[in-house]
Amino acid sequence: MSDISIILIRHGEAAASWSEDPDPGLSDNGHEQAESLLIHDCYQDLSGYQFISSPKLRAIETSNFLAKKFNKNVRTDLSFSEIPATGVQMKDKMEWLGNISSMPIENLPLEVAVWRKEIITSLLLTKSNTVIFSHFMVMNVLASYARDEQRLLSFYPDYTSFIKIVLRNESIYTIEFDKEKKTKINI
Repeated sequence: MSDISIILIRHGEAAASWSEDPDPGLSDNGHEQAESLLIHDCYQDLSGYQFISSPKLRAIETSNFLAKKFNKNVRTDLSFSEIPATGVQMKDKMEWLGNISSMPIENLPLEVAVWRKEIITSLLLTKSNTVIFSHFMVMNVLASYARDEQRLLSFYPDYTSFIKIVLRNESIYTIEFDKEKKTKINI
């Protein structure tokens, strides 16, 4: 079986934090970040790739520039959506996320454990070169899985940064990380 190339791109800066709005679009800066993807070296030939996005507005809006450039339809996939926080009050989300991201994977709440497994399974079953527009924690699930780490938080991807994964025989063969965030995280 041939290698499958997958590029995960974190969405641009959102107009509001995750603890303020469950589905914000991009800020003005986020739109500029998404547009800057057009000139990034690694996104110059995506004609042979399928495009997938989290159903969250900030991810969809981030995909628009590259999708238009390559005349691609963007399919949404719940597998690559933000970490589920059912029942967590908006004001408590940041504290909750801090606790979840640092706890051992075997202690994750069932909803989060199922979400993590779905991300990994969906990625490993990908059958063609794919660009996925997604979120900070989705990228961390895959990074921690590839590195065999025992917690969700593995690295700090900046807005519109990427992870490049090569799959071989439905396993991660290689993984490459783009720039990490050096400022306060606004998940």
